Amino acid sequence: MKVMIFIFLAIALTTGTILHFTNQPNEEKTTPKTEVQADKPDKPKLADIVQPELYGPTGAVYDIDVTYDMEGHRIKGDLSVRFLNNTEKTLKEIHFNVWGNDKTFRKNGGGVIVDQVKVNQELSTFDMEKETDLVISGLSLKPNRQYSVDMKFTVHVPKQQNRFGWDGTTVSLGNWFPILGVYEKGTGWDIDPYYQEGDSFYSLNSDFNVTVTTDKSLKIATTGISVGEPKVNGQTAVHQFKAENVRDFAMQMDPTYKVKSKKVDDVTVNLYYLEKHTPYVNQLLSDGVGSMNLFEEKFGDYPWPELDIVTMHGWFGGMEYPQLVMISVTDKTQNYLSMITAHEVAHQWFYGVVGNNQYDEPWLDESPTHFAALLYEEKLNQLDSVVPVPKGKYRLNSSISVYDTGHPQAPQMFHHMIYMYGGRTINDLRKELGHKTFYRAVKTYVKQYRFGVATTEDFIQTMEKESERDLSVFFKNHRVLPSH
Repeated sequence: MKVMIFIFLAIALTTGTILHFTNQPNEEKTTPKTEVQADKPDKPKLADIVQPELYGPTGAVYDIDVTYDMEGHRIKGDLSVRFLNNTEKTLKEIHFNVWGNDKTFRKNGGGVIVDQVKVNQELSTFDMEKETDLVISGLSLKPNRQYSVDMKFTVHVPKQQNRFGWDGTTVSLGNWFPILGVYEKGTGWDIDPYYQEGDSFYSLNSDFNVTVTTDKSLKIATTGISVGEPKVNGQTAVHQFKAENVRDFAMQMDPTYKVKSKKVDDVTVNLYYLEKHTPYVNQLLSDGVGSMNLFEEKFGDYPWPELDIVTMHGWFGGMEYPQLVMISVTDKTQNYLSMITAHEVAHQWFYGVVGNNQYDEPWLDESPTHFAALLYEEKLNQLDSVVPVPKGKYRLNSSISVYDTGHPQAPQMFHHMIYMYGGRTINDLRKELGHKTFYRAVKTYVKQYRFGVATTEDFIQTMEKESERDLSVFFKNHRVLPSH
């Protein structure tokens, strides 16, 4: 889930009117999956991912080789990315999102420095615009050709309890390296600002080969899988990781992490936990495994070999990355860990498998994941009393820009509309279509946009096609309205 989960809990606790935590049964019971499962379909290659003509650059392969200084909290190394210009345009510039350079992190000692940028081995002109927008200019990248970008970069990890930061012995590395932006057909580069109360992250599926050299004491959970055992030389260790068909690459590190694992069919679920979180280990692992079982049944197969659940201490409740979810275990979240875990696991389907522009259309991943968490908890009935915020500029499919106004109530409006009323909308759609048709349509949606990008229009069209119904009135009544 996004960082907003913490605000959600605060609203629920302080108002008592938005969401009531009860033990009333859900309308729909589910049965556990059997041990015998059908073979999973072959994973498509990057070149075969849907909609190649709509979004680019495509087929990106990252090679990242860094050293992490555990004492100085600094990452330094090289990044190389190869990609295809599939945009049908000659690109004059390339954009990278450098989220770790936002003022949220710089004011706490963080930041990212980029140097020696090369395109196809030629030194290139670059500039950091709007804090997080790295622009490489003076280019002429022809369509349907392969290109490479190489750079040296240094990351100062901020001292803060966040998805990107260090706290005590724990290091959270979400959105820590420069990542290719997205070029959309007809509109060009889509570059949005960082948003602390939610997510601005929008990137296409890529492959990653990551080498990390650091103190041998560190235990590292990551997107992807480990390639062999770490190579130890004195007090340092060299770790190699590989991830395929993922939208980002995150890491979580702590020398004191303990690990407990469980298999779900051919998927390994790993729980990395701190000693102080031992009382919650069985619950967290059970909820991780249980929610994955349920979501595979309802939404389709989990396509990667591993999922890492990591405990940490954050100001939020949880945060998702491909194959890795951060769960903040605190006095304020300990009674809601099941729902937080289920929400983050659900993001592996909505954000991970099916991508969306999280800044322009945050409801596309937050609404179904809020629904999924309550489905897992068998508390969907709690959504019946949720109403939208007063009519005005807020639509269910509003962009984050509508909420990022600096108004003190804006984060609550964002959370209530996108998470809670969005969850109700998905549940109302289930009721409208009926269980069988609804879940068939959702599976079709996940399959159709697997490893691609979906929009609000794509979601509505899939629901209408599968149900053979005109749902325009339903979505209008639920404030899913045209942008213009």
